Amino acid sequence: MFSRPSLPKTHEEFTNDLAQSLLECQQITQLIFENRLNEALRKTKEHLLHSSISFMQAGMTFNQDDIEATIQALRHTTNMAKKYEPYRPWITFSLTSKPVMTEEELHAKLVYAEALLIRALLTFIQDQGLFSFISGALKIKECHDLFAKLAKNNDPSRFSSTISHEHFDSGVRMGNGAFNLMIANLPQRIIRCLEFAGFSGDRDFGLKELETSAMSNGLRAPLSALLLLGYHTFAAHIFGNSDGDLEKSHMLIEHYLKRNSN
Repeated sequence: MFSRPSLPKTHEEFTNDLAQSLLECQQITQLIFENRLNEALRKTKEHLLHSSISFMQAGMTFNQDDIEATIQALRHTTNMAKKYEPYRPWITFSLTSKPVMTEEELHAKLVYAEALLIRALLTFIQDQGLFSFISGALKIKECHDLFAKLAKNNDPSRFSSTISHEHFDSGVRMGNGAFNLMIANLPQRIIRCLEFAGFSGDRDFGLKELETSAMSNGLRAPLSALLLLGYHTFAAHIFGNSDGDLEKSHMLIEHYLKRNSN
C-alpha cells in the first residue's frame, strides 16, 4: 500500500494504484470488526495503515508494550510518507502560481499528518502530567498546520472519484476534530499559554467533525468512532471537563454493529 514507485507512472496508473490501495485498506480494516486484529496487524506490517491499527490496539488496551509498538510503527509511517514529498525548488520560476499537490500527494500528506496526531495523542495517554501536556501540545504544532492546509484542499473536484474524496474527507475531519477536542480539554493554564501562541480548541466543533467522520463510509470512520468512544467513556472523566455522552456512545456502537452484522 502506497509503495514508492521505482519508475515514472502515468496519472491513470497512479490513480488505479491509489484506488486499489484504498480498497485494500478498507478490506483490512474490516478484519478488526471480525475480531481478527492480529491478522490485520500482520497484513499491514510494511504499510502505512499499520500504525493506525496499532494505535487502535493501544487505545483499547492501554498496555505499555502496545504503546511502544505503536510509536515504532509511527516512525516507519512518517519515513514512508515523506517519500511522497514532491521536489520543490527553493526558488520558484513562477511568481503567479503555487505548486498544486496531486491527489496521491494529498493522501500521503494526510497519512503523515495523522501519524503526527496519533503521536501527540499517545503522549497524553502515556502520562497525564504537566510536562506531558506541554510536550504533546508542542508536537501538534506541525500537525495543526498540516490539517489546516489539507482542509483548504478538501475539494471534491481535486479527486478522481467520489470514494477517493470520501476517504480523504473522513481523514481531514478526524484530524481537525481530534485536534480541537484535544486542545479544548487541556488544563486551563496550558490553554492560556496556547491561546497566547495562537492556538484554540472548540470542543463542540471537534465532536461534530469526529461524528461526521465516524458516520461516513470513509477509511478513517472506524478510527473516528474509536476516538469518540474513548473520549465519552474514558477521557472526559479523566480531564474532568464533562461526564461524556453515553447515549451517543451507545448509538455509535449500535450503528457499527448494524454495519458489521455478519
